Amino acid sequence: MPPLPVSAVALPGTFISAILERDRENDFTDSAKDKQNTLLATSSADKETAFSCIQQIDLKIQSVKTEILQIILDRQDAFIKLYNNSISLRDKIDTLFMELDIVSRGVNHSETGMKRKLVSALQENRMVMQEVKDTKSVVDALEYLNEIQNCVKRFQEYLAQGRIEEASGTITYMDSLLESPPITTERKIQIFDKLKSQLSIMKESLDQTLDNLLTQSISFKKVDDEEGFSLTVLSSIEGANATALLTSVFISLNEIDSINMQLSRLKKNVMKYLIVPLLKHRESWDASIEVDDNIKARLVIGPNSNVKNINKDRVFTPLITIFKFIYTFIFGGLDPSSKEFIILPLATQYASTFGKFISHDLRDVVISEYLSHVIPTETFEFKRFDEIAHDVRDFQAEMRKMGFMRQSRDAEEEEERTLGAYVAKVDVHFTIKKRDKLLELGRNIMLDGNFESEIIEEQEPELDYNEQDSLNDEQGVKSNNISEINKQKEVAEKDIFAIQNDNDIPNDGWEVDWNEGWDEGSWDESDDPQNKSESLINKNIKSEQITTKKKLVRYSISNKVKPLINLVIKTLNEACNLNSKSGVRLYQATLDFFDLYRAIMPVFHYNTFSNVPALAMLFRNDCIWLANQLLVVQSQFINSLSSFDSEQADDIKGKISYNETIEELRELGKEWYDNQIDKQKGVLKEILDEMNGVQQIADDDRFEACQSAMNQILYTMNHLSKIWKDVLCPTEYYTVLGELIDSVLACMTDYVEDLYDISEVESEQLNLICKMLFQLENLFNEKGVNSIEKYTKNWTKFLQLTDILELSQAKIMSRFRNGELVCFTTGELEGLICALFADTQIRENTLSEIREGHPHYAEKLNIL
Repeated sequence: MPPLPVSAVALPGTFISAILERDRENDFTDSAKDKQNTLLATSSADKETAFSCIQQIDLKIQSVKTEILQIILDRQDAFIKLYNNSISLRDKIDTLFMELDIVSRGVNHSETGMKRKLVSALQENRMVMQEVKDTKSVVDALEYLNEIQNCVKRFQEYLAQGRIEEASGTITYMDSLLESPPITTERKIQIFDKLKSQLSIMKESLDQTLDNLLTQSISFKKVDDEEGFSLTVLSSIEGANATALLTSVFISLNEIDSINMQLSRLKKNVMKYLIVPLLKHRESWDASIEVDDNIKARLVIGPNSNVKNINKDRVFTPLITIFKFIYTFIFGGLDPSSKEFIILPLATQYASTFGKFISHDLRDVVISEYLSHVIPTETFEFKRFDEIAHDVRDFQAEMRKMGFMRQSRDAEEEEERTLGAYVAKVDVHFTIKKRDKLLELGRNIMLDGNFESEIIEEQEPELDYNEQDSLNDEQGVKSNNISEINKQKEVAEKDIFAIQNDNDIPNDGWEVDWNEGWDEGSWDESDDPQNKSESLINKNIKSEQITTKKKLVRYSISNKVKPLINLVIKTLNEACNLNSKSGVRLYQATLDFFDLYRAIMPVFHYNTFSNVPALAMLFRNDCIWLANQLLVVQSQFINSLSSFDSEQADDIKGKISYNETIEELRELGKEWYDNQIDKQKGVLKEILDEMNGVQQIADDDRFEACQSAMNQILYTMNHLSKIWKDVLCPTEYYTVLGELIDSVLACMTDYVEDLYDISEVESEQLNLICKMLFQLENLFNEKGVNSIEKYTKNWTKFLQLTDILELSQAKIMSRFRNGELVCFTTGELEGLICALFADTQIRENTLSEIREGHPHYAEKLNIL
């Protein structure tokens, strides 16, 4: 607040007093209030009344002002006092600022001021503090280096005295010192590198000393003058200046982090000199411990002179002896006072590390050298394997007790990492072994080059066709299929999956349920595959609308297929004695078996099958025969699953099917059947191509060439007839011959029809050449059901062609009018007439009649 003028100090009092005096004269009265209320209550008022009301309001305002001014007047003295005090305080502050200004000018004076002196003093203080700090760093560094030097001296003394535990402790302490060196100089890196180098030299020296001590205390060697190996352990080693304990050696190795390397080397020697030789000679070798005194212990692996004392399991008891020796005499698991085996934490620690190194190698060698050889190959061997599994569990319990194996979690074996896990899946290994054996035996049979044939006689239905000729092309296939099914009926009468009496064999936790869903009465006669085969036959017969009469047919198969199907039946019979999963695995092995058959046979024997027609057809028969047998095998095997619960049985049945394999075998047989026919057609075609047609046959050389070709055709067909007659069933045999002959006749017919001019001499020569092929009729029954006309569709046409070559024009037309030449088209007949006869009016009339078409052609087709 700005100060008031001195002349105006008394003004407020006079002014306020005058106002207050005036206000007292104009106070409100009750009459004024009444007027005001009246004014507000009435709806209209005159000017005097309103003016009077306003005047009273002004008076009230003045009254409020008067009260306020009275309050200010009452506090005037205090206000003035405070005002005067503020003036005094302002003067003092101004004086203080003036003094500060004087002091500041004195301090900041360039010559006499204190600021320069203070800055100089601060700089000197900083320099002194830095010197003190540097000195302290040097002292710390010297003390640190001195401690390092003392460590080196102590290490050398301990090493010289053979106190290896103290020496290793010194290295550990020195290593911790080097982790945070108190060196801040610019040469810190160089100094630190030198110290590290010194520490490395110390570690190498100690490591070499420990290695020498281990070499002296633990030695592997071959037993003198005997088969076998020995492991000798000295609990204390005499050094140059002192005696060191083996336990101290391991403690030192643990201190300097070199124990893993030494235990790894120990593992290699144990596997090489002890475990592997023991397993390879498990039938006659054993493990024994010899303790000469309180210092020396010896483990001997070699032949046991007393055969009666050889351990029953021959494997795991000696192995436990080996690991107990290692735990006791190498890792220190021995009570110093009682000299008995005890469990010690430090020894267990070493055993745990050693176990990690050796566990996988030990598991693999035990499996490869022992367990894989004792996996059951027959279901009755599972009981004997139970004893082996018990030995495995005992062995693992001892190993866990000593620390060589860690405790299993949740009472379960580690997945595929322990021997226990391996033997627990014996059913899996059993099926794998059976699969490998099955494939090996099958492969040996398949690779055998001997293809001796075996005659098969079975019932085949005779087909009574309403229209025999129209079904010639399908007859072989239909009759063959039905004969195959009839054969299945005969085979199905024997229960090829009859389960052996293995009920006395227990199941002791091998994941193999001996009779899980399998019992001797599980195949109900109502579900007999024979009945199913009969219904299948009836269905096939009904669908084809044919009637059957049984008769015996003969064909050949090789000496390979019966042993092959017997292997499959034996495998599935064993699958019936396993649980569902293992049974399905063995079933899948049989699928692999037939995949192997389809892979090996057509490839390995390709040259044989390609060059020997009889063997090609024999292989075709093998494929069809195997496919038919699988129909029965599949039915029997699926029916044997009826004892399972419905859900499980449905799941398993959905996984078992030989249908695809059967189809593939049939396709493979058909492929070689078709290939062989095509190849023989090609051979016949080559002979005819070399003949180069039948033109100019009146020439003697051309006639001889054609005659030679016909002789080759006859020889080839007679040869094929001989080699195929006992291989193929009659229907297939005649069908194949008919197809090959038909290809020859079609070609010869084309050759003749291609001639545009045939002289009388050529006609006679052509007739002779064509008649040579009539000898092929001898390959068929002349008037029996297997006549040549039945299987060779061009035979009748070829006979007519041969006659046309020597008939007169009138006789040809006579046959034409009788409908005997319907096998020729009108175009073919026109060509033959033009080639055989001169251009005359008679020939023209003949051609005109031929162009009008065959008489009674439609009726002849209906008869056919």
